[in-house]
Amino acid sequence: MIQVDKWEALSYKIKTRITRMAAKKPGKPDIAAEEKLDSILHPSTTAKTFKITLEFGHKISPNYEKAVGLARRNPTYRQDGEGEWVRHSATYASHDVEELFRLFTLIHEWENTEVLVNHKRIPYGHQLWLPLMWFHRVK
Repeated sequence: MIQVDKWEALSYKIKTRITRMAAKKPGKPDIAAEEKLDSILHPSTTAKTFKITLEFGHKISPNYEKAVGLARRNPTYRQDGEGEWVRHSATYASHDVEELFRLFTLIHEWENTEVLVNHKRIPYGHQLWLPLMWFHRVK
């Protein structure tokens, strides 16, 4: 019983600190970070939904501005850093598969592109996990 109370107190402290940090940053709430925090604080043996996050950085390419525009349309869009060190990320669920496909076709060959599965870096993201989402394109 005491262990549960300590865990809940720690969980409350972490959520409070994250909320305060988010309040200091202007802009929309970071949905992906909130989901990741929730999965850490309340682990589950099964995923609620299957989500893919695409992360990419600055690239001198005619497709860069278009890719950033597509990513910004996503409600989970996040930007970290500035200039050459900027990192863009957007998370897509199965119902967003067309937007995911459009963005991925623009950035898949860039060396700094990463594919995360349920907010985690998992081996073979490009080769194995991402193609599983393409099954949702079949109608």
